[in-house]
Amino acid sequence: MTLVAAPAHTQVIDPSEIQFRRDTISAGARLAYLIFAAGIIYVAATWEEPNRKAMGVLFAGLALGGLIFSRLPIERVLRGRLREPVFLAWSIFSVAVTAGVVAADGGVDSPLMVLFLLPVVFAALSYPLPSVAAIGALSELSLVGVGTMVGEPDPSRLSIFATSLAVVAVLCAWQAELADRRRRELAMVSRADPLTGCLNRRGFEERLAAELDEGLRAGRPLAIVMIDLDGFKEINDTQGHAAGDELLCWTVETIQETIRPMDSVGRLGGDEFVVLLPTSGYAGALTVAERIREALSARVGASPGVASFPTHGIEAEALLDHADGELYEAKEGRAPRAAPNRRELSWAATLARAVELRVDPTMANDESRRNAGYAAAVGQRLGWNGSELGLLRLAAMLHDVGKVSLPDHVLRQADELDPDAHEEVQKHPIVGAQLVERVDGLEAIAPWIRHSHEHFDGSGYPDGLAGEAIPAASRILRVVDSFDALTGVHGRSVDEGLAELRAGAGTRYDPDCVEALEQHLAATTAATVSEQ
Repeated sequence: MTLVAAPAHTQVIDPSEIQFRRDTISAGARLAYLIFAAGIIYVAATWEEPNRKAMGVLFAGLALGGLIFSRLPIERVLRGRLREPVFLAWSIFSVAVTAGVVAADGGVDSPLMVLFLLPVVFAALSYPLPSVAAIGALSELSLVGVGTMVGEPDPSRLSIFATSLAVVAVLCAWQAELADRRRRELAMVSRADPLTGCLNRRGFEERLAAELDEGLRAGRPLAIVMIDLDGFKEINDTQGHAAGDELLCWTVETIQETIRPMDSVGRLGGDEFVVLLPTSGYAGALTVAERIREALSARVGASPGVASFPTHGIEAEALLDHADGELYEAKEGRAPRAAPNRRELSWAATLARAVELRVDPTMANDESRRNAGYAAAVGQRLGWNGSELGLLRLAAMLHDVGKVSLPDHVLRQADELDPDAHEEVQKHPIVGAQLVERVDGLEAIAPWIRHSHEHFDGSGYPDGLAGEAIPAASRILRVVDSFDALTGVHGRSVDEGLAELRAGAGTRYDPDCVEALEQHLAATTAATVSEQ
């Protein structure tokens, strides 16, 4: 069996390694304080000797360096590209201080020569082999340099110190190589499925978390394809577990032959697998899912489920939940759902909330979620269902996202808008539609958002559409958004809000949408009364 390493295009850092390096920083700082204390005692005990003040300053500098080292932004350093350079810089600084105090104390005759051992031993505790070799070589050169250039060199004494340090450096490098090898093997084993060699659940979740982090920072899409083998239990029952295990191994090999080198395969448990597709959107993932299904059909049936970031969520749990839902719908013979459910709307809610707070930082209510609830209720009464209803909820959340382009003085203008400001406001549905249509899988709702401020009689904006020319979803959004504004920002009661909608039915609003909202509110009120 060959363990399959995770692709290297996105770095996955073991949390235990992060904790170990964090502990190393703490140990390094304490070591610096200990050397400072011992050094000050030595300086005080030999105060009559020359250069004691300079040595005290150097020891104090080492303690200060340890303090700075311990106060670094640990998480950022440990997870960033500068992790090893930072550790290396600390050890180089320690070697330089050691060379300084030894030189000040007379060179090879100083008992402080033993301090050259400490940076090498410290490096061996957690540094990778190249860093340990570099610190060992630097310490050796510094020791020989100080021993030959300061005071009256004693070749025999210098050779003993140099040889001892060289032996310690070699032993430390050997230990570092063994430790690196053990860490790599343990990391591989702890993240790999022992049967198939692909990533196990832990390994896949870490890989997915790393890709999601990269996606959030770089605005890069990604998708997952969940695969469940059909009838696998029967194969185990009729042909034996050995045959089942062989089929699982073949499944992983077949999937790996179907996907790109940068993609990752994980086994979540039993006969359930998942494929991570960096840089792929929903449409691309559907193609990959079908390709995998066809490849596996040579020996076994398979049901796929697909989810993409950010369309179906920005967290691993949301993506896995959506893909799992599609998978079981496929097993039941239903078409995969394309619309987000409540969990999957989390990213849209976050974006919409950010826009709301920019309009009014004191806003306490979650307007976007209320709009989504009203829109779904009206849509259901008008015969909407399934994926269309999910997309309608999403459009209700995002219909005003274009306001992010408006300047603050327009967003927060308390008085009636002047002509120039009014013209700016009329552009925001266009901007919102342009933003949303760039999100893979949301192209369908872009026209709904663009026309969410049209009036039924053609007096709205941005295109002056009227009646049935306005998308049905846009007519729903217009009604629920106005009702929420009336009963929220303007402080009207539900009855007053409905009265104003009725007065505008046929001019500003679609009468059918107004009636559907009224029916929903009446049913909600009746249900509340009956519960009491």
